Amino acid sequence: MTGSDMIHLAAAMVILALTHIFCLSAMTERKYSIRKTALIYGVFAVLFIGLTLAVFALFGSGSANTAFVSFTSTALMAFFMFILTSADAFCKKLFLFISHSILFCIFFCIAILVCNALFPELSETGTLYARNLVRTLLYLLAVVGYLKFLRPYVRMVPGTKKRTWYSISLVSMLFLVVFIAFVIFLYAGYGHEHETIFLFAAVVLLYASVLWVIFGTIRYMNDESKMELIGKNAEYLQGQLALAKENELTAKTIRHDFRHHNQNIAALLQKGDIKEALRYIEQYDESLDAAKPKEFCPHATVNAILSSFSIRAQKENISVSISADTPEESPIADMDFVAILSNLLENALNGCKECGSQGEIRVDLHSVADKVVIVCGNPCRPGLTIENGMLRKRGTGIDSVVLAVRKYSGDIRYELEDGYLTVCVILNA
Repeated sequence: MTGSDMIHLAAAMVILALTHIFCLSAMTERKYSIRKTALIYGVFAVLFIGLTLAVFALFGSGSANTAFVSFTSTALMAFFMFILTSADAFCKKLFLFISHSILFCIFFCIAILVCNALFPELSETGTLYARNLVRTLLYLLAVVGYLKFLRPYVRMVPGTKKRTWYSISLVSMLFLVVFIAFVIFLYAGYGHEHETIFLFAAVVLLYASVLWVIFGTIRYMNDESKMELIGKNAEYLQGQLALAKENELTAKTIRHDFRHHNQNIAALLQKGDIKEALRYIEQYDESLDAAKPKEFCPHATVNAILSSFSIRAQKENISVSISADTPEESPIADMDFVAILSNLLENALNGCKECGSQGEIRVDLHSVADKVVIVCGNPCRPGLTIENGMLRKRGTGIDSVVLAVRKYSGDIRYELEDGYLTVCVILNA
C-alpha cells in the first residue's frame, strides 16, 4: 500500500474506532470516572488504528488473513475494554462482548454486500470509506435499538443469574463462529453468489429470532425477580402486621387491667398507705411507657418499620439514631417504603453484626420540596468496594431497593469513608 492509501486507511479507522467506542460505552455501565474511562478509550483507539494499519500493510487489503487477524485483534481489544470499563458482573460482560462481536461481523458483511451491489466501480479508497460509512450508520441504529429495547432488561436482571447469562452467551457464541466464517469468505471475495447471500440472510433472521427468545427470557427473569421481591416485601408486611396486632393486644390487656390497678390503688389509699400507693402508681406509669410504641413520624407504615427496627437493634445491643419527618400522607406507596427501608435497615444491622462494631446506625428521613430523602449509615466490615456509586457485590435486597427507586425516577448512591458506609436514596414524590 502507498503512503496515500495508508493515510486514507488511517482516517477511515479513526471513524470506525470512534464508532466502536460509542457502541461499547452505550452497552456497558461505566465503572470509573469519565476522565479515566476516556483515557482507556483513547488507548483502545490508538491500538485499534495501529494494529489495523499494520495488518493491512502486512497482508494487503483483499486477503482472508486480513479479515481474520483484523477481527481477532479488534475482538481481543473489545474484550479487555469490557473487562476494564464495565461495572457489570462478568457473566453480563461476556454476553455483551459476544453481542458486540456478532454485530461487528453482521455489519461487516452487510457493508461488503451493499457496497459491492451499489458501488461496484468504486476505487479501493472509495470502497473503504463507503464500507465504513455503512457500518457506522448500522452501529448507530443498533445502539439506538439497544438503548430503547434491550438495555432496560439487561440492567434489571441481576448478575447473580450466572447460569442463565452463561447459557445465553453460549448460544450467542455458536452464532458468532458462523458469522466469523461469513466475514472471512465475503472479505476474501468468495461466496458472493446468491446462495451465500440468502444463507447469510437466513442466519441473520435466525439469530434475530434467538434474540427475540432471549428478550422474552430476560423479561421472564425480570418478572420472576419482581415477584420474588414482592413476595419478600409481603412477608415483611405480614411481620409488621403481626407486630401491630401484638401491640394492639398489649394495649387491650393494659386497658383490661386498668380497673384492677385502680382497685389496688383505692385499697391502699383506704388503708392510709399513701407512700405505697404513690410507689404503685409510679411502677404502673413505667409499665405504660414500656408498652407504648415509639413514635418517630406520623406516617403509619414508616413508623412501624422504624419502630420494629429500633426494637431489633436494641435487642442486638446496637446503638441507633433515628430522625424522621415523613408526613401522615405521602405520594410514596407503602410497599415501596417497605422495599427501601426494610432492606436498607436490614443491611445496616447485618453490617454492624459482621464487623462487630459498637458504632451507631444513623437513619434520617426528610422531605425537601417534592423529594423524599432517605439516608442510612452504619459501620461496616473491611473489603467493601464502591464502584460508580454502588456496591460492587450486592444481593437481592439492594436490587429491590434499586427497583423501587427507579419507579420514582430517583437516585441511590453509596459512600464509604473510614469504615463507615452511607447510602443516600432520593425519591421524586
